[in-house]
Amino acid sequence: MNRRRCVPARLLAALLGCAGAVLIAGCSSSSPSAPSLFPAVLDTPPPREDTPLSPEQVKQAMDNLTAERNRLCAEATANGTPNATAANCGTANAATTGSTSTAGGAAKP
Repeated sequence: MNRRRCVPARLLAALLGCAGAVLIAGCSSSSPSAPSLFPAVLDTPPPREDTPLSPEQVKQAMDNLTAERNRLCAEATANGTPNATAANCGTANAATTGSTSTAGGAAKP
């Protein structure tokens, strides 16, 4: 009778051992050339494929964004949209003149 009770216990122990081995094996990488989720500490990134914007391109992009914002603010105020307040559209002139407003209000002496 003792043999019958030991067989399920041994079978259970063998299954648990195999499951543990599978779990531990899943943590290791399959090959050294497999790409990693994170780069190595001393790896340098590859060079950029495209060049950064020139100052003229940056100015053109800023001008386009400013013009689009001004157009949308003018359209919203003409339609009577409640969100087109001075806080939302009031900074349109500041961007075109090159001055910015501070969060604290007037300049301190």
